[in-house]
Amino acid sequence: MSWHELARRAREVLEGMALAGHRRQLRAEAIDLQDLFLLLCYMEALGLPNPAALYLLDVYPYFLQEFHLWHRRMGMDRSPLAGLGCC
Repeated sequence: MSWHELARRAREVLEGMALAGHRRQLRAEAIDLQDLFLLLCYMEALGLPNPAALYLLDVYPYFLQEFHLWHRRMGMDRSPLAGLGCC
């Protein structure tokens, strides 16, 4: 085994040790977000009221700006939703 190969493997081991905690935390957060998303989808499918709707009014201006950037990135000159005119 050459010196470069040994150094590369040592670097990979150290990097894995340094990032293991962050990866674990990101996985847990992703699972929590997926659970929340599925809960909201099931509530919508069953016709139950969405408790997050009232809180969305606070972030609507931010959402509108992000929606505008998104549809521009997707190659749409105008908003694809008739009720959501951001342009």
